[in-house]
Amino acid sequence: MAKQNLLNNLTVKNATCPKGKLHKDFSDGGNLLHRRYADGRKAWIVRLYKDGKGYARGVGSYPTVSLAEARQSRDLYKKLWEQGIDPMIAKLKDKNSITNQTDLTFDKAYNIYLTKKVVPNLSDKTIKRTKEFYEKYLKASLGKLPLIDVNDEILLSVLEKVHSKAPSSAMKVKSLVNQIFIHMKEKRMFKGANPTLELKGNSLIAPPKTNHFSHLAEHRVGEFLNALDKDRKSSLIIQTFLYVVMVTGLRTGSLANAKWSWLDSKTNTLHIPSLHMKGRVSFRCPLPTQAIVKLNALKTFLNGKSKDYIFEGNKGKPISDATARLCLQRLTGDKTTVHGFRTLFNIVVSKMNKFEIEKIESQLTHAFTSTDIRKVYMGKEDYLEDRRKIVQAYEDWCDKQ
Repeated sequence: MAKQNLLNNLTVKNATCPKGKLHKDFSDGGNLLHRRYADGRKAWIVRLYKDGKGYARGVGSYPTVSLAEARQSRDLYKKLWEQGIDPMIAKLKDKNSITNQTDLTFDKAYNIYLTKKVVPNLSDKTIKRTKEFYEKYLKASLGKLPLIDVNDEILLSVLEKVHSKAPSSAMKVKSLVNQIFIHMKEKRMFKGANPTLELKGNSLIAPPKTNHFSHLAEHRVGEFLNALDKDRKSSLIIQTFLYVVMVTGLRTGSLANAKWSWLDSKTNTLHIPSLHMKGRVSFRCPLPTQAIVKLNALKTFLNGKSKDYIFEGNKGKPISDATARLCLQRLTGDKTTVHGFRTLFNIVVSKMNKFEIEKIESQLTHAFTSTDIRKVYMGKEDYLEDRRKIVQAYEDWCDKQ
């Protein structure tokens, strides 16, 4: 029988690897070894035996794991081994799962979802909105609860309070909760039920009636463009932004974040990175001739550099949605929205009966094919030259008004 406790704290501290060797083992007895490597590493190893064969299982590094802690791990490893359980597999399972579901609070689940799913994949605007919804509507009521205890009854109570004041926000809060539960189940960190599924179709938290974005009527395009040209209350930045977003059909956020470095003046194309696109796919936006003229005039006026935002607002940040919307509504005298320009674009270009619907939609939705199978066979085709003809035809129509 092997002698026990051959090592002490001093001998472990002073142990060294002899020159010329890759490592040296110092036995503590009872299957525990302290290994010193030539490169300076210091590790604890437990030797376990089965059918006459020896197996090495690591315990940890020294001094992170002390001699006393290594002995405790050795005893545990031996007990597991006698039960037919490999300590490394047990350790791996423990590392990658939460066996005690009561330890997984809603707050912990939210933070895992935020750091692993939201932050790496979504825009700063979406991250900010996610945090705001959690802090305002969910943290106080659900944060400290174990995820396993968040049932449909509790969630309904929370959502009803939000719905009574802001029905649209209630839908977004419910969606956030659903995404948290989905992510935790995908990570295999939660084995319970998703309470949002039980609330599907619940009339107490019914979604509000959809209000479509108000768009500029076709017969008012000429009136608006004249007013925009003569406007002296807004800056050249805002005027140029409203014109370009109108004739390209881009989403406000995609264009607002544009930098001069994105603009290819040789091909009159704006290259928008995936981070600033709704579908997280980069997009080449063709620019019609008059839009290029206005952008060049703006660059001359601002003496813009490649690192600068094209449409810069306050404190060096991109122009805000509100700034553009307020200017547009002041000029039109109604509740027309900037996003509504996309509706106008679609109506006018579709009525021309000159372009395929798929190519019109590819400029508006930035999805070049209707199915994943078509995407595979279309390769990198994005209809750029066809879309260039579309935006030019639309700009020509606008100018004629």
